[in-house]
Amino acid sequence: MQDKKIYRVLVTSMIALGGVIALQTPTKAAKWTSGMPKILKGTFTSRYSKNGGFYPTLSVDAKGVTIKTLPKSTTTIEKVSYRRSTPVSYLVKGTYKNGGQTYLRMMFGPYQGKTRISYKSSHLVNGQLKWTKHYAGWFYQK
Repeated sequence: MQDKKIYRVLVTSMIALGGVIALQTPTKAAKWTSGMPKILKGTFTSRYSKNGGFYPTLSVDAKGVTIKTLPKSTTTIEKVSYRRSTPVSYLVKGTYKNGGQTYLRMMFGPYQGKTRISYKSSHLVNGQLKWTKHYAGWFYQK
């Protein structure tokens, strides 16, 4: 009887100690890495033409992203850093030329031996990200 009581106290204290240790172990949050991941780098073109037969392009290099949706409309995002969001997407943080900060969720996937990517943009509103409704169609590697 006495042995069962000691055994029960030991087991209970070991479980409590394990719970305290588990609570104190810090979780490793996703770390921002400067630059762009290799999988996203390259020049990509949409298959759908806009006004006047212009095909939107997306150019991604180590220092930034250039989005050209119309012949005279170019958006450049510089000083980029990224972190893995899901197995098929990255969250990219950068600044516009005018200094405003933006976020892109960039999806990627293989297509006929090359890479294709899509993106969704966002901005901070009261400390929370507000995303656009839809991804910007697929851009295919040249």
